[in-house]
Amino acid sequence: MELREQTGPPPQNTFIPGFPECMWTLRSHPRVFITTSSLLVSASGIPPRIQRDLGHLLSPNARIVLPGSPQFAKLAARWQDGGRPNYGVIVVPATSKDVSESVKYANAHDIPFLAQSGGHGSWYGMSKLQHGMGIWMHNLSKVEVSRDGQSATLGGGLYVDDVIRELWAAGKQTTTGTCNCVGAVSPGLGGGHGFLQGQVGLAADQILSAQVVLADGRLVTVSDRSNQDLYWGLRGAGHNFGIVTEMRYKVYDAAAKPVWSYEFFTFRGDQLEALYRLTSRMMRYQPAEVIHWSRWFKNTTVDPVNAIIQYSITFNGPIAALNAYTRPIHALNPLDSVAGSTDYPGLAVVNGYTVDGYLCAHKGAVSLYPIVVDDYDVQATRKMYDLYNAMLRRVDAFAAGSFVLLEGYSWQAMQAVAAESTAYPHRDQRLLISPLINFADVQNQTLAALAVYWGEAMRTAGFGRNKRRSYVNYAKGTESPQSMYGYEPWRLRKLRELKRKYDPTEQFGFFAPIE
Repeated sequence: MELREQTGPPPQNTFIPGFPECMWTLRSHPRVFITTSSLLVSASGIPPRIQRDLGHLLSPNARIVLPGSPQFAKLAARWQDGGRPNYGVIVVPATSKDVSESVKYANAHDIPFLAQSGGHGSWYGMSKLQHGMGIWMHNLSKVEVSRDGQSATLGGGLYVDDVIRELWAAGKQTTTGTCNCVGAVSPGLGGGHGFLQGQVGLAADQILSAQVVLADGRLVTVSDRSNQDLYWGLRGAGHNFGIVTEMRYKVYDAAAKPVWSYEFFTFRGDQLEALYRLTSRMMRYQPAEVIHWSRWFKNTTVDPVNAIIQYSITFNGPIAALNAYTRPIHALNPLDSVAGSTDYPGLAVVNGYTVDGYLCAHKGAVSLYPIVVDDYDVQATRKMYDLYNAMLRRVDAFAAGSFVLLEGYSWQAMQAVAAESTAYPHRDQRLLISPLINFADVQNQTLAALAVYWGEAMRTAGFGRNKRRSYVNYAKGTESPQSMYGYEPWRLRKLRELKRKYDPTEQFGFFAPIE
């Protein structure tokens, strides 16, 4: 069977999956490239002498970019325009020491700073950073497999796409995020779900050691032998404690099971109860190689009134075995089904998560409302679906790019890791459900308020009888610390102790801070 290819932009007929000016070079350091219009610097709060004072401290290939240069807007850009930080300077480091020196300089001049790799976080509090220093990490792009083939050194500026391609070329693979345009390192700091997590664990579980720049600018090694307390916190709440410039990461041979099979189904909304009751039963015995996903979105060709349900099974194995597994789903009489096979890098193509795909394209304002639960509460799922449809009918501006993503990864290797061994708090929960609301007019405060209203309504409905838990990597800013970092009192107590120790001045407080 072959994948039926779909091309062109959404929303109607394609799958929506859960972003001459003056320039001159100054040579205050003979080998550091600095682009600037220095007339703009003082107004931004950035010291006018930054070119000389910081430039002398950086390595030959580092860059300092200030407003007015052609590169500035590109470097400052994020996946979406909502809740963006405001930069008065962007440093492009070439080494870990460059990051360290940049943080020390920022501290000495009371400049807030934020490191950026993928730029996909939607936490509204990032907009609190004003006239700050952006640290653009993408030149830290090393991928180097160890001689024994058991690990790889990954630079802190890599994208998921970089890691998948480079490792696959070396015959290796590992848990990464599923979307190719996001940063490769950052998701693991918040847990890191991915296609391989049932077989080898979360992204956080692959971190063997990391080079981390702390709030005071010190560069330290973090592992189970060095700074062990921070090693615990790094894997689940790591963005609160430092900037990871490099990490040593577990990798696995790809040749053992190179084939991935998939099948996509289309269902109407009136089939929701039967579909998710069946899913709940199937997930009790879900093999480690299987992923259950679904997405709700508007497709008026299929249903002019309500959102359709696109449901998929992804399986690390041959399509014949997948066909046997999906037989009960076929018994529900889906409107359509498409099946095929690919390799691990091909999963991004199949799911629409390539760097040049719709999901990765630049967006206006995006907010997610993550829900973490253990099983499908069918009644709660129906309420959330009905609210989603009501939102699309009442707010035309949300219809084109808003969807709901329901991620049912396998859990075996994730749950084999002792819950108390890392800061990630949700190992017992197997489902990640995420209403995503997207609209183009970022300045429209009425739409922003409506997005919060409908997003929180869907989230409340989706939790059902479950405790409110949220995946920190998707968090918007209305989540409680307990929902992101765990309800066990000892977890937040331990995290707060680490925060006082490693970041007492709360320099790392612009994304999901520990409070």
